Amino acid sequence: MPRPDDRVMWTLGELGLAYDRIDVGGPFGGLDDGSYRAMNPPGRIPTLIAPSGAALWESKAIIRYLASAHGSEELYPRDLVLRAHAEAWMDWADAFASAVGRIRAAYRSAEASLEGARLACDREAGILGVLEARLLSAPYLTGSVLSVADLAMGVWGHRLMRCPIELGLTRFAGIESWWRRLCERPAFREHVSSVVSARPQHIGTP
Repeated sequence: MPRPDDRVMWTLGELGLAYDRIDVGGPFGGLDDGSYRAMNPPGRIPTLIAPSGAALWESKAIIRYLASAHGSEELYPRDLVLRAHAEAWMDWADAFASAVGRIRAAYRSAEASLEGARLACDREAGILGVLEARLLSAPYLTGSVLSVADLAMGVWGHRLMRCPIELGLTRFAGIESWWRRLCERPAFREHVSSVVSARPQHIGTP
C-alpha cells in the first residue's frame, strides 16, 4: 500500500508550498499519543496543520483544502458541476486502489504463479477499464490539465504500472500514457516515483 502522505506531499509540490514535515507512524511511533489523536481522531497519517492552526486529516480532504486555498481553476474547478465531476473521480479512486491492491497481492504472494497473477489482473479488468476508457479520451481525468482527481489517483496508477511486465498491463494504453505524463512532472518524480518501490523483475518478488 502507498504511504497515505504521498498524495499530499505531491500536492504540496505541485502547488510549490513550503512546509515542515514531521514523520509519525511505523518506526517513528506517535499515532496513539493523545496529542496526535486530538488532531487526527482515527490515529492515521497524514495530518496537516493549516496556517490558522486547525488540524486537517484524511488525504483527499487535505488535497481538496490545499487545492481550494492555493490551486488554480483547472486544478480544482470552481464551477459546481465540474467540481463534482472531479470529486467523483477522487472518490472512485478507492475502488481503483482496491483493485490495484488485489493485483499486487496476487503476484507478491509466496504461492504466486504467473498464471494466477494474470488471472487476478483479468478479474480487475472491469475496474481498470473504467479508468482506461476515460484516459483514452482525455490526457487527464477531468480533461486537458491536471486536477485534484489525478492527485488522488496518480499514486495508484504508479503502483499499477510498476507491477511485473509479465502481467501484460501494457494493454491499458490509456493508463500507461497517463502515468508517463505524470512521471514527467517534477513534483510527481520527487514525491511519488522516486520513493515508491520499483518494478519487481519476477512474480513472487516481495
